[in-house]
Amino acid sequence: MLRAITTTLLTLSFVGAAHAQMPVPLLDNEPAAPNAALWAVAGPMLQAALECREDLPDHPATRALLPRKPAGEEQHYRLTPPSGFKVFGLPVAEIEVWVDDGNGELGHGYTSHIRGRTLAEVAKAAKLNKGRSFPNRKTPMGGLMADQPFGPESVQLTCTIDGTYAAHENEYREP
Repeated sequence: MLRAITTTLLTLSFVGAAHAQMPVPLLDNEPAAPNAALWAVAGPMLQAALECREDLPDHPATRALLPRKPAGEEQHYRLTPPSGFKVFGLPVAEIEVWVDDGNGELGHGYTSHIRGRTLAEVAKAAKLNKGRSFPNRKTPMGGLMADQPFGPESVQLTCTIDGTYAAHENEYREP
């Protein structure tokens, strides 16, 4: 009986140790939890990208936050920022980042998920124009828009930076 209990405890401790070493996103496929030191450096750079002021630079902190995936794999990331992280003065609940696969054709996208605010409040804070279908504005870096694709409980504020494909898209003609 003692031997069975000891074996069970050892087995559970090895399984627990193996799981403790795995990164959180691999365990539950949820956004990575914030790392204070990393966010202190990468946070302002990510904030500038989310506000469509500057593209996200290739920096050790941003690479740690958004590690490159193998070529050909979608470079899409979901992050949970620290509780005080804000974009245009509004608290951000979640961030999504789409990064071009390296050839510059697809461009980039940075999305802030803002909860507990209306579309009008987000549009006003981000100084967006009314637009035909959703509030938006052009920036020197790209386009900034707000919408509510999942209902009134969350507003998405997205900065889109065109890739080279978009620059030539108007020249494309069907054969």
